[in-house]
Amino acid sequence: MVRKVDRKKLFKGLFVIAFISFLISYIIEVSGYYEYNLQNRTILTSEAMKRFESDINEGKDVLLEDYVVSETKDYSTSLTRGTNRVSMGVNRALKKGIEGVFKIFGSFVSN
Repeated sequence: MVRKVDRKKLFKGLFVIAFISFLISYIIEVSGYYEYNLQNRTILTSEAMKRFESDINEGKDVLLEDYVVSETKDYSTSLTRGTNRVSMGVNRALKKGIEGVFKIFGSFVSN
């Protein structure tokens, strides 16, 4: 009997979560938030194209990085960069050690 109650609670909980998710996505669609973001990207792109064309007409050196808007964000901190350096160092040391062990085994096989 207890198991049926838990399943009913689970089903109700999942239904509520799905319904709330549907409402949020519906409100986002109706409010035009997604289209607004797409329009802003288009405006940035057309502005970048105009700058590119004017720079070409003026004879300036053009680089792709000057006209493309990067949307990637760097979430790294000094802690993550430090741990990344440590893990890369450990990786290099292990790789050299394993390669050395296989060279030793290889010399036994070839002799």
